[in-house]
Amino acid sequence: MLKLPGKLTVEAFLSDYWQEQPLCMPGGLPRIRPAITRNELGWLATLDDVESRLVFTDRIDGRCRYRVETGPFDPEYLQDLPKRDWTLLVHDVEKHLPAMRAWFTHVPFIPDWRIDDLMVSFAAPGGSVGPHKDQYDVFLCQGIGVRSWRHTTNEVLPDPSASTDLALLTEFGSDEQWDMLEGDVLYLPPGVAHWGTAIRACITYSIGMRAPQISDLSHALNNGVPNDNRFYRDSDLRVSESKRGYLSNAAATRALQLLHLNSNRHDEVGVALGRFATQTKDWLEPDEVTVEGIEAALLHLQRGRRLKVHGMSQIAFDDRNLYVNGSDRPLPSSYVDTIERICSKRFLQKPIEDDAERIEALRWMLKHGAFEIPENS
Repeated sequence: MLKLPGKLTVEAFLSDYWQEQPLCMPGGLPRIRPAITRNELGWLATLDDVESRLVFTDRIDGRCRYRVETGPFDPEYLQDLPKRDWTLLVHDVEKHLPAMRAWFTHVPFIPDWRIDDLMVSFAAPGGSVGPHKDQYDVFLCQGIGVRSWRHTTNEVLPDPSASTDLALLTEFGSDEQWDMLEGDVLYLPPGVAHWGTAIRACITYSIGMRAPQISDLSHALNNGVPNDNRFYRDSDLRVSESKRGYLSNAAATRALQLLHLNSNRHDEVGVALGRFATQTKDWLEPDEVTVEGIEAALLHLQRGRRLKVHGMSQIAFDDRNLYVNGSDRPLPSSYVDTIERICSKRFLQKPIEDDAERIEALRWMLKHGAFEIPENS
């Protein structure tokens, strides 16, 4: 887990900083593990199903302009990049390299349905993506090298001239500026303007959060509410909500209040939230599973072998329902402990019991892409 500064407790972090104000944590991660190299990151950026970008910093007449190229990239092109002023960003790294999911264990006090992805970036000296702000929380964890970060909680005007590809802000002075060394961590809440620049070639691991827009939930509920661009917020988050894969009643209640709906729609809102929490990106959807594949997986499990959760799969549950990759079904009470273990361990290794409800739930999970289908059982 992150090493919080001084005597700051997790409870104090959630009450005083989470979604409220930035926090710099020098030495927050004494050991950067698991790590990825520049070459490994570059290899990912050559793959068709990986979302990657190159952001170039052009320095013209004393000002910075930013341009973007999107992957996949040719290996030769990456090898011939200049010595400075560019950043390679690769999204959803943990979905392609499942071992990288271990990064999420550094923030066990955040419900994992709120975690979107691990983005990893490599920046040559001078590399940056420009001054900007995000609509989500992020933990910026510094790997090798040095990156200078500045931020401000003041209002900063957009600068459309800075890039035709990115929504950037006017260059700004900073409330505080940190030169982040390996192992340092910077937490930023939504809406805080920030600007990072590589001092020396560096790798940054970004644990980014997800939150539905109120308009998206409203649309899913056929609520008929005009467009509402606000995002779900949980500044009152409690440690007790952080059980792996679990969507708390408090989360549904927050969404209900943001939607201005009556309490009798609490369960309906919870389902909409569960579907959102497990919805995969279009290009990351697991392949459709055949009937033969399902039977092979069940036989594999019956023989005492391990079924791994698919690297692209998203699983969550609440007190009533099970959610897999944007779909939902009732959760048998006898299956709750098993689902908790699956969400925590990302595998299932337990003989199938003669329980019709549990077998049906497992078949449903397999059908919706929850697990990798073994090639040979």
